[in-house]
Amino acid sequence: MTDWGDLVARAGGLSTHLLSATQLARLADCVDLPAFAALAAEYGAIEPLADPRVAEPHALELAARRRATQRFALIVRWARERITALTPLIDDEDRRAVRALARGAVGGIPGPERMAGLVPTPLLPVRALEELSRAGDLATIGALLIAWRHPFGTVVSEEGTRQTVDLFRFEVALARASAQRARACAGRADPAMRHYVERTIDLENLSAALVLAGHHTDALPASVFISGGAIVTLDDLAFAADNASPDAVAQHLSTRVRAAPPLLAALHPGPRTAADAALSAMIGEFRRRSLREPGGLAAVIAFWLRQRAELQALQQITWRIAMGVPRKQPADLAGALA
Repeated sequence: MTDWGDLVARAGGLSTHLLSATQLARLADCVDLPAFAALAAEYGAIEPLADPRVAEPHALELAARRRATQRFALIVRWARERITALTPLIDDEDRRAVRALARGAVGGIPGPERMAGLVPTPLLPVRALEELSRAGDLATIGALLIAWRHPFGTVVSEEGTRQTVDLFRFEVALARASAQRARACAGRADPAMRHYVERTIDLENLSAALVLAGHHTDALPASVFISGGAIVTLDDLAFAADNASPDAVAQHLSTRVRAAPPLLAALHPGPRTAADAALSAMIGEFRRRSLREPGGLAAVIAFWLRQRAELQALQQITWRIAMGVPRKQPADLAGALA
C-alpha cells in the first residue's frame, strides 16, 4: 500500500497559500489593473510586477500561470517515483490545454488569447504552450506534440490530416485517449483518484449527451461514449440523441445525478458556465472526502482543483477589469473558491 502522507502534507501546506473567498472578493472589487496587480502580489497570487502601473492583461495572466506552475511543480517533485499515480490530474490539464489551443487554431483566435486559463504541466510547460498557441492549424499542433512525444500527439495529428476538422469528433477522441491513460494509472493509485477519473469521464459523457440533444450531429451515441464512468451510460446518450431537448436529458438523469454534485451542477449551473459550476462542485466533493480519508489522495486532488479554479478566477477578474464589464460575485467565478 502506497504511503501518501508526505504528499498530502505538502498539498495541505500549499493550500494555505490559495486565495480565500474574502481575498477573491477584494480582487474582484479592484477598479483598475494596477490596483489588481498590487493586491494580487500582496496576496501571493502572482509575483510582484516590476511596474504595476503598466500592468496589462496578458502579463497578469502569465504571472498567475507561473505561480500555479510553481505550486504544481512542487507536488510533482514531491511525488517522485509515485508520479504515475498523478497522471490523471496532469493529463486532464494537458487535455484541456490541447482542446483550447485546437479550438483557437480552428477559429483563428489570436495566439495570446488561446492560452487563457491554461495550466502548464511537466509535459506542456509555459514555453510549449506558447509555441502551440502560435500554430496556424491542427496539423501543426499535432506535429509539434508528436515531435515532443506527447501522449496526445497521435490523436491531434490524425484529426489534423482530415480535409475538414470536426471539433466535436476530435474532442471526443481526445477525451477517450485521456480516459484510457487515466484508468490505467488510477488503478495503481487509491480510491480517491479512481473516483476522480470516474467523475471526469461522467462529465465528458454528460457533455456529449447535451450536445447530442441540443445540436444537429451525425455522430452516433456509441461513437462518442467513453467507458469508465459510474453514472452516465451509453443508453443515456442514446436517449439524448432521440430527444432534441437538453431539458429532457436533465429530467431523465435527475434522480441519478443527485448523488453526484459535479454532474448536478453541470446540469444546473446557474449564472456560471457548466464547466465552472462542475469544478466548484468537484472541489467541494474532494474537500469533504479528504476529511474522511486524511491519508489518501483526496487532499491532493482538492488542492489541484482549487489551484486550477484560482487561476481561472484570476483570469476572469483580469479581463473583466480590462474590458470594464460589471463585477461578478465571487460565487459566480470559476470554482467558487473558499
